[in-house]
Amino acid sequence: MYDGMYIYVPQCDPACADNELCRNIAGYAECKCQKNIYLNASRSDIVPTVQCEASAMTVSLNKCLLERFNYSFTQMHFEDTNCTVTTSLKLEGNERVVQIKAIPRAGWCGNEMVIYDKTVTYSNVLYIPPDDVSGIIISSSLRFNFSCTYNLTMQTSLLTTLHPLPSNVTGQSEDGSGSITATMAAFKSSSFNDSLTEDDTLTVGTPVYIGISTAFPDGDTFTLRAERCVASPSLHPGDLSVELISSGCAVTQAMNVQVVENGQSLQVMFEIETFIFKGQPDVYMWCDVSLCPKDPSTTCQVKLETLLQIQRVQGFFHCSAGIWEK
Repeated sequence: MYDGMYIYVPQCDPACADNELCRNIAGYAECKCQKNIYLNASRSDIVPTVQCEASAMTVSLNKCLLERFNYSFTQMHFEDTNCTVTTSLKLEGNERVVQIKAIPRAGWCGNEMVIYDKTVTYSNVLYIPPDDVSGIIISSSLRFNFSCTYNLTMQTSLLTTLHPLPSNVTGQSEDGSGSITATMAAFKSSSFNDSLTEDDTLTVGTPVYIGISTAFPDGDTFTLRAERCVASPSLHPGDLSVELISSGCAVTQAMNVQVVENGQSLQVMFEIETFIFKGQPDVYMWCDVSLCPKDPSTTCQVKLETLLQIQRVQGFFHCSAGIWEK
């Protein structure tokens, strides 16, 4: 726009961060760093932050600080220089940051993995070369070690819902925190892709297919294994319960349970026949599930507890969006 003196005043959309100013660059409004803010800064002020999620380890750095010391964030790379990675600009708090993502998977772009007790740690190195556009290099390369430690022990519960709902747990690491998501759901057929809905009515004895999965991406290293599953009419399975899966195997004499897949990938699938407890309005199902290393020499000890609640609603029995007829 123009003010009263017909001087072009740039307007940036979206708005600039607090450490930026909107500038007129060849007729276009662009956000540029306020260089005066960083006149007394030093290279030691360049400190990355790490956000650990199930799908990615995200490293963020202050964009203006990198520019202040002539570092090329477009050429950042991990330990494996042959690995192709991309960077992006995000607004984090009130500052513009450069982000680069690493997948938590053994061997990915030079990742190193260590399993200890009930955690797994992925680590890598981020390299940031100096900018040599002018042909003169006045800075040395930066090298940052970073890691994410994921706690493999978590609890997740699914009450009566119309759609499968995940729940998260956060494990701490020296660079950030990581979360792993687990989901438990009921399906109508052995295809495991047609979730039960409120319109579905099943008589007692009708097969129902239970699926448990995790969003953790390292399927090359880990598998998901259901160690034990029980059903109970209350939140306290010790009061009265029936075992459906024991030591990873179906207890067929209970409810004609059939295990479709267990301990082979990052999903568990099994089939049960619908049932009710005499004189009890609710049915709950618990499964102790482990994320197990594929390495046969490693003992699987960590547990992930899932809970599926089946409730009576207006004379029917709800199972994770499905209806179990009384």
